[in-house]
Amino acid sequence: MRSAAQGPLSYVGALGQQTTVPEILQLRAEATPDAVFVRFEGQQVTFGEALARAEDAAAALSAIGVRRGDTIALMLGNSLAFLDLWFGAALIGAVLVPVNTHLRGEGLRYIVEHCDAAVAVLDAELVEPFEAAVPAGVGPAQLYVHGGEAGGRWSSLAELLAGGHPPATRAVVKPGDLASVLYTSGTTGLPKGVMSSQNAYAAAAFEYAQRYVRMRSDDVLYTCLPLFHINAQSISAMPSLLSGRPWVMDTRFSGSRFFEQMRAHGATVFNYIGAMLTILLKQPERPDDAQNPIRLATGSSAPAELWREFERRFGVLLVEIYGLTESAGVALASPPDDVRVGKCGIPVSWAEVQIQRADGSEASPAEPGEFVIRSTQPNTMFQGYYKNPDATAASTDERGWFHSGDRGARADDGYFRFIDRLKDSIRRRGENISSYEVERVVNSHPAVAESAALGVPSELGEEEVMIVVVARDGHELDPAELVAFCAERIAAFMLPRYVALRAELPKTPTQKVQKFALREAGATGAWDRLTAG
Repeated sequence: MRSAAQGPLSYVGALGQQTTVPEILQLRAEATPDAVFVRFEGQQVTFGEALARAEDAAAALSAIGVRRGDTIALMLGNSLAFLDLWFGAALIGAVLVPVNTHLRGEGLRYIVEHCDAAVAVLDAELVEPFEAAVPAGVGPAQLYVHGGEAGGRWSSLAELLAGGHPPATRAVVKPGDLASVLYTSGTTGLPKGVMSSQNAYAAAAFEYAQRYVRMRSDDVLYTCLPLFHINAQSISAMPSLLSGRPWVMDTRFSGSRFFEQMRAHGATVFNYIGAMLTILLKQPERPDDAQNPIRLATGSSAPAELWREFERRFGVLLVEIYGLTESAGVALASPPDDVRVGKCGIPVSWAEVQIQRADGSEASPAEPGEFVIRSTQPNTMFQGYYKNPDATAASTDERGWFHSGDRGARADDGYFRFIDRLKDSIRRRGENISSYEVERVVNSHPAVAESAALGVPSELGEEEVMIVVVARDGHELDPAELVAFCAERIAAFMLPRYVALRAELPKTPTQKVQKFALREAGATGAWDRLTAG
């Protein structure tokens, strides 16, 4: 479904220009009001309609007392309502707090209380787990349900947004004003609320659209990643507003239907998580695999050994990027005319990136160390962790370097390579082992769908290597045969001692494996290479 009114590619603003989400929304609606902004579940919204919907949402929020600087918690899956509330909040200077829809229990309660939201909006199916975690009298005083009926302490979002409110007075929003608080996963402690400025969204989106996707007049963006993370916000929704090209928002990733969806939507660019590529390659081959409209895909953690195979089979150029919520979602990216397999690119225009040793000195080329990042432009890197000055101070040193917690290396050619999360590095008998390198080999086994490598406590001190494996449909895995397969392809000290077979891996909505859950389970019940003989 394409729109004849889409018109040619045209940007509102320029790379490096300080701006805000409300300014971009207004300029785009004025420039191409009748062009399609987003398509979602059979509906489509033009840029002019997006502004009008945002103004209605702003009026509704103002009517219930939301003011400049107030935080609004959204526990919503991908939906038009999410976009309306995000942009409506921006117009009045309120602060968006997207909440992961998979959260339950204490983790959910902590965020809802910590963010100081006076208003929370939830999908109907999330009301029950919310009430189990957040009792009456705790957290937001005003609760709204999306896609369900009002009742008890819950009011209807549909009724709130139905109209009839006096127009809201727009706030004077500046590039450095707080736009959102996005909470990290909290896998190594309590979640931290990353404070992002208005301009951070534009900085990442301009960089993405102009330098790395190099948007064309026939492009249609696609994402199935959740809006409650920075990825879909900064490199799907915002590039669409900036460029005037439409995007398709989906609710979930389906390996078996993915390219059929691309054909149906005429999508030309999608953003990925590395696991998505592996899953797609594991699908049965079809003679028309390369007959799809996709020209380019951007994302992180593309398996190096599958990279060219994926490009050949599906006719898609893979462009690796690297970033964190703290860096507006991107800090390194690969120029599309100079992509280098296994590497995540070079610094974007506003970023300085180094690999540093534990003592803070810069590592030599090819020497592993920690990714550290700082910005050369204001209002781009995060403003700190919400109500957590200790964590903020610990994350950034006196020279302004943000310490990512990721391990990587810089090659002689200036390109960077991601190795692992520092906490996912396995320490065995004095050797540092990359879980990513172990997974790379295990995933190359023809019967393996996906895997996760982690360290588990050893009776000798330090750790042993454990691999948790999901078999491909219709295949059986023999742990001993799998380890023998690995022994021919990796160093002996990296060889897994434990193999656990699972039906699935615990994951976040962005398809990242929740290794903390696997660590909690440990090696209990796993096949043990040493006792198996």
